[in-house]
Amino acid sequence: MQDLLQLWYPAQMENSTDWSPQPADYYRRKAARAREVAAGVTTRAVKTRLLDLAVEYDRLADGADSATRTPEDFAG
Repeated sequence: MQDLLQLWYPAQMENSTDWSPQPADYYRRKAARAREVAAGVTTRAVKTRLLDLAVEYDRLADGADSATRTPEDFAG
């Protein structure tokens, strides 16, 4: 349960020393952690919420990747 609380409370994120210079890396780590915690949860609703949260973190990571691409990366 403590792991779940750390995922959901922003104050915990503010105190984190694991800050990457790349926002996408940060969100990917959060997604991986949500999946890790979900693997150990037995309550279906909590597991579902954690997996949904991981998907949202993945979307944020994808968005951060898109936002930090250089114009040359978009050339087809």
